[in-house]
Amino acid sequence: MRFRISPLAAALALGGVTAPAVAQTPAPGAPASLVLTAPPLPAPGPLALKSVYRLRLTSMWPQQMVTAGCRNGGEETLDGTLTRSPDGTYSGSFSRRTRLLFCGAHGPAASACSLDLVGQGRVTMTGVVLEDETSPSGRSIRVTWTPAAGHEAAVSGECADGFKQAVREMYLSTLHAAEFPLTTVGSGPRTDELESYAWRVEEE
Repeated sequence: MRFRISPLAAALALGGVTAPAVAQTPAPGAPASLVLTAPPLPAPGPLALKSVYRLRLTSMWPQQMVTAGCRNGGEETLDGTLTRSPDGTYSGSFSRRTRLLFCGAHGPAASACSLDLVGQGRVTMTGVVLEDETSPSGRSIRVTWTPAAGHEAAVSGECADGFKQAVREMYLSTLHAAEFPLTTVGSGPRTDELESYAWRVEEE
């Protein structure tokens, strides 16, 4: 048995097959579709550091009672302000007050003795900013300080005069250092205890 397809049916059948292909092919001269993408947001930068820091450093020296009325230890405080320079470093003048106590032998041939040093004056402090992922601001500062001219120190006690003079000269010339986190503009006061340096730092 043979079936004959009319010309109209054949045209409809062909149209049904070819229509999807025609629909998927862009017409000549039609503009290509545009896909708009937003540019990536820039990573937030670090918060601004303060231009001025008010600092108070208090020693956390070990205190050891050797005998009644004779101990090793004492206390020192530094008060002042660090101000940022154009090159990004910080510097300032700090007041320094010290009481240093010594009790014991100071050499293999020396007998035990006691010493009491009382000092006060100004020190010059400078600081360099460092990257620090453990700091809330991402930065810390390493400060160093040395006694300024005119710093005073008086030493008393039972130790030999030569030893007392050596302790005094060391106190008036030794370079000290500490490192601690920095706060940023708008943040409140912060206190850190620096076990590695034996200092407590109060920062505003």
